[in-house]
Amino acid sequence: MRDIGIEMLDHAFAGYNVCIFAYGQTGAGKSYTMMGKQEEGHEGIIPLICKDMFKKIANCTDDELQYSVEVSYMEIYCERVRDLLNPKTQNLRVREHPLLGPYVEDLAKLAVTTFDDINNLIDEGNKARTVAATNMNETSSRSHAVFTMVLTQRRNDSTTKLTTERVSKISLVDLAGSERADSTGAKGTRLKEGANINKSLTTLGKVISALAEVVSITLVWAVVWTSSNK
Repeated sequence: MRDIGIEMLDHAFAGYNVCIFAYGQTGAGKSYTMMGKQEEGHEGIIPLICKDMFKKIANCTDDELQYSVEVSYMEIYCERVRDLLNPKTQNLRVREHPLLGPYVEDLAKLAVTTFDDINNLIDEGNKARTVAATNMNETSSRSHAVFTMVLTQRRNDSTTKLTTERVSKISLVDLAGSERADSTGAKGTRLKEGANINKSLTTLGKVISALAEVVSITLVWAVVWTSSNK
């Protein structure tokens, strides 16, 4: 948390969308890193970021600034989206907004005002997650879980009488682990789950590679353009 969480939180308060996700082999400790335990000193990145966010809000001395926080929690299981804060809602559709980008239709977004509010929702959502035992992990996550906070900073300027808003999204993702069927002993449903997990992680890897390639091309173009205009 101290290595990346504080910096990401600072970026969010500056108005940027941020994302942290745990990626790796099954049984590597991704869920523990992200969630930890509900014990003092054993919290994971998600509860620590939530706790620090409300500390920053409480320490704000700007009377013209107001904060609001909304949270959602979903899992992607076998290519299907499920609302963990309303487990009866399944097979949610992913839509594309022309300005805001991709979003999940009918996903619950709940307003919270304290860390305890968020902590209770995290606990309820974790109880609804799809987990199962394999040869490599007794409590293997069989889905990708996405916990999202939307931070809205509303400023009421006393001089201009204008109200402005700065909205940022904090996405915290606990990915299911990549696995080999011969190592996990997966059969039947577990085998199908593993295939879907590996397929989605491969797709994620391709997306990251494509984004990295775009950034590299942009940097090369910037260097060439700068050099040619000297």
